[in-house]
Amino acid sequence: MQLEDYKKQWNKKPVLRAIYSDLYQKIENVTCSGDTLEIGGGIGNLHVRAGRLIKTDIQYSIGVDVVTDAQQLPFDNEVFSNIILFDVLHHLQCPLLFFAEARRVLKPGGRVIMVEPGITPVSKLLYKMGHEESVEMGWDMNAPCEVDVDKNPYDSNQAIPTILFKRDSKLFLETVKGFKINSSNWLSLFAYPLSGGFKSWSLLPSKWVHAVLRIEEKILPFLGGLMAFRLMVVLEKDES
Repeated sequence: MQLEDYKKQWNKKPVLRAIYSDLYQKIENVTCSGDTLEIGGGIGNLHVRAGRLIKTDIQYSIGVDVVTDAQQLPFDNEVFSNIILFDVLHHLQCPLLFFAEARRVLKPGGRVIMVEPGITPVSKLLYKMGHEESVEMGWDMNAPCEVDVDKNPYDSNQAIPTILFKRDSKLFLETVKGFKINSSNWLSLFAYPLSGGFKSWSLLPSKWVHAVLRIEEKILPFLGGLMAFRLMVVLEKDES
């Protein structure tokens, strides 16, 4: 799918907007006061109540403030309090380059807030069956990596966030200095897959969304590691 396809489905599907509104609220609940940088803000749906929001994307669309690659940011040192990525990290060719840039442009105590695909036994099966993006659990964060500017920016590996912040979180912290993991929580059990995401179909009526989301909150601590479809991660830059 291309950016215009995502926008079309966003406008057509109230169930999708309701689910994302819940996720955006979770993001806002953990932001610091100050200016926020959004990476991959192409469809322009994220809003914050306090401070400036600078939206970036790899390609221009209405609402994007800066066209740039997240792996080489055109900003001064220590200018942002938050960096937000929503379904972006798993598209980056060299994620560790991004984290080096994030550390550079964040103020001490600033946060990287990510909502990404989460790979659990159930989600792995369904992602492989019905999703065009790959799930490669053999990805190695320390393998040599160079950015290929000609590569399709929509290419991805949905396993990357789960590898970095669940399976190999200790290795991540040893490799990427200057951050601590504040939280790494499973999200999205039923509502998101039943909605069809950005596909044209949905099995979840809009009027049921909020009830299903409330049920999810209650059972996520028990079933998240088995069947969650998303992972929300909050990193915090060291104060020193």
